[in-house]
Amino acid sequence: MKIAALCDSDTATALRLAGIKKIYQAYDKKLMTVWNEIKEEDDVGLLFITEKIAHDLGKYLIDYRIRNTIPVIVEISDKKGHMKDHVDYVSNLIKKAVGIEVNKET
Repeated sequence: MKIAALCDSDTATALRLAGIKKIYQAYDKKLMTVWNEIKEEDDVGLLFITEKIAHDLGKYLIDYRIRNTIPVIVEISDKKGHMKDHVDYVSNLIKKAVGIEVNKET
């Protein structure tokens, strides 16, 4: 399984430096086209997606998460930081799988 990312150009640069090779960049006009392309991939096990793009996908991403467990989708912040209404799906996934709530120290 491969790691992929759906993000803006600045985040893509950082993720390339981290070693992620499969990067999709989406702009408003073609976001759904890129999203549909990613959904067809069968070798992606982990997908990093920026919070803004996840917000823009809205119900399409929620519906996909309900129906699919792979790839695991991890929302990451972009260079502007976390969005105001950020939901930590990874912590929710851990709580569901293990039964332990993950608390972050700030």
